[in-house]
Amino acid sequence: MKIKNVGTMNPRIRSIFAVVAGILVGAVVIFLIQLFSPYQPPTELDFDDKTKVADWIKKLPTSAFAIALLAYFLGSVAGGWITNLVAGPTRFRPALVTGFGLFIMGVMNLIALPHPVWFAMVSSLLYFAGAWIGGRLAARSK
Repeated sequence: MKIKNVGTMNPRIRSIFAVVAGILVGAVVIFLIQLFSPYQPPTELDFDDKTKVADWIKKLPTSAFAIALLAYFLGSVAGGWITNLVAGPTRFRPALVTGFGLFIMGVMNLIALPHPVWFAMVSSLLYFAGAWIGGRLAARSK
C-alpha cells in the first residue's frame, strides 16, 4: 500500500493534520519556556491542596506571569506557523483553529489553577493573536 504524498492529500484532511501538528508544537514550546522559567513551584508543594497552590500563585511576582504570557504567545506563534506551513494554501483558517485549540488548553489551566483576572483576560487573547501572526509569517515565507 502506497502512502500518499502530503502535497496531494485532501485539503481538509491536510488542514486537520496541520492543526494537530500546530497544537503539539505550540504546547511543546509553552512547556519548554515554562520549564526553564526561574519561577518553579517548590518541590514540597502539594497540587492537591488548592489552598496552598492558590497561596503560592498569589505570592508570584508580575514577572512570573509575564514569562507565562510570553510562553503562551511564542507557543501560539510557533503553532500557527507550523499549522500554515503544513496546511499549505487553503480557504480554511487552520492557524486560527490552532489558536483555538491552545486557547481551550489555556482555559483548562485557568480553571484548574487560580490566576489573576488580568492574566486570564490577556492570556486568552494572546493565543489567537500569536496563532494569527504565526500563520501570516508562514504565508510570507512561502
